[in-house]
Amino acid sequence: MKKLSPVALVLLLLSACQTAPPPPKPAPAPVAAAATDPFWPADGRLPGKGRSSSWVGFRAKNLERRTLFRQRREADQHAIVFVGDSITEGWQTLERDFADLHVKVANRGIGGDTTPCLLYRLDDDVLALHPSALVLLIGTNDLGEHTAPSDIADNLRLLHQRIRAAFPHIPIAWCLVMPRSGDDTYPVRVRELNRLIRDVVSTDPLITVCDTHTPLALADGTSKPEDFVPDRLHLNPNGYAVWSQVLHPVLASWKLGEP
Repeated sequence: MKKLSPVALVLLLLSACQTAPPPPKPAPAPVAAAATDPFWPADGRLPGKGRSSSWVGFRAKNLERRTLFRQRREADQHAIVFVGDSITEGWQTLERDFADLHVKVANRGIGGDTTPCLLYRLDDDVLALHPSALVLLIGTNDLGEHTAPSDIADNLRLLHQRIRAAFPHIPIAWCLVMPRSGDDTYPVRVRELNRLIRDVVSTDPLITVCDTHTPLALADGTSKPEDFVPDRLHLNPNGYAVWSQVLHPVLASWKLGEP
């Protein structure tokens, strides 16, 4: 056996006296989605066909808006409820634009919303208000997620069925999907979806289809730059004025503000 030198012997003894490093701390357990977001399905599954928005800020926006909706539930009872996505949410002059009709209006738009998300929140955000009437605009974000127009129409058919099961007699203004730019396929897909929307609601005499596409579209089917912000998807004040002009006579014909 080879004899160790004095220096090697000292190093060996020192290493034997060192304590082993402590084991690493376990990673914290992930927080369940339902614990922090009561407005999202615990299993992440949404009804209908297609998906929710892939926009990175959508979940935070959904939580922010639905928290506000919960707080305003009692105040917004029996209103004309405007339902939709960011185009509806962004209507900052909504109350002023219909003030002459002497009706209560409630904005239930959420930026990034798609038809599966609307189906999921319909009961809490819309039907729970016992609306006197509805104004619907939804579908453009589904197209943005490349959901087929026929699948979107199936979701809208289910949406219509659920609304009528709860409120068979309220009037509804169903708005056609507005034009948008940024993808050469949008004009064709928007027109197809709007054709299907007309089919979905064609047998309901209490629904007025509001053409919110034609007055905002160029000849090629893209959005008019003078009515949209630079993304050519969201309306600017001119665009909201056009939408108001389309809707105002419809809402006035309902005579909901009369005693």
